[in-house]
Amino acid sequence: MSGSSRPEGTLLDTALRQGFRPRVAHVVAEWTAKQGYVAADLGVALVPALAAASVRPDVTLLRVLDEDAPARAVYAATVRGRPPSPAVVAFRTALRDAATRVPA
Repeated sequence: MSGSSRPEGTLLDTALRQGFRPRVAHVVAEWTAKQGYVAADLGVALVPALAAASVRPDVTLLRVLDEDAPARAVYAATVRGRPPSPAVVAFRTALRDAATRVPA
């Protein structure tokens, strides 16, 4: 199962770096659907560290360390030329705080 049928997809890219190309029978983009497929024993999925705490209780996570994988950059988009609203400031603060708790 993959979020993308192209080799550039995260799961496929990881497999290709390890020297194999898995057979992709289903392409699933929605995060909750991916968890459902995994829980039904119909596939595997890579889980970003930020989402690890919200995984279903019937899904087991195995830590994967891929030193050659590109780091994921996360950006907060705001309106250019305007001072940020209190909600934007609070969100950016919460985002930065959450990022400090993500395992390296």
